[in-house]
Amino acid sequence: MASIDVVDSICIRAPAAEVFKVVADYPAIAQWFPVYHCEIEGEGAIAPGSIVAHRYGRPPFVLSRFRRRVERIVPGECLEESYIDGDLRGKGVWRFAEQDGVTTASYHCQVSAQSWFARLGFRLQGSRAHSAVYEKLLAALKLRCETGGSR
Repeated sequence: MASIDVVDSICIRAPAAEVFKVVADYPAIAQWFPVYHCEIEGEGAIAPGSIVAHRYGRPPFVLSRFRRRVERIVPGECLEESYIDGDLRGKGVWRFAEQDGVTTASYHCQVSAQSWFARLGFRLQGSRAHSAVYEKLLAALKLRCETGGSR
């Protein structure tokens, strides 16, 4: 089975608490990264046990669909999730480390491909398949946070 284990990161001139707040607001991600849509199943903000449905791409060109369960939240520090359904299975961890007003935001993704399209992407590109998406997402996150978009 095709799988990846990759960490993508970026430095953002904003406090870790603010960067975390932007990432943890899943339904609002599409406002600053329109190709990525997330929906919390049920109501309210995320909490341990929350299920979040993710879609990368716009219909009819959806490239990936999966659901993640929030496992652990440490506000301003980390957000741990399990990929439980859809094109990917495994785990992902957001980490936020601040030093001198600059936050390093990183996402560690350890997943196996479940769909033929994901398997093909992982076999052809390996970790680069994931990084190609997350480099764009992280750049959009940086822009959002550095221009005051989290407020």
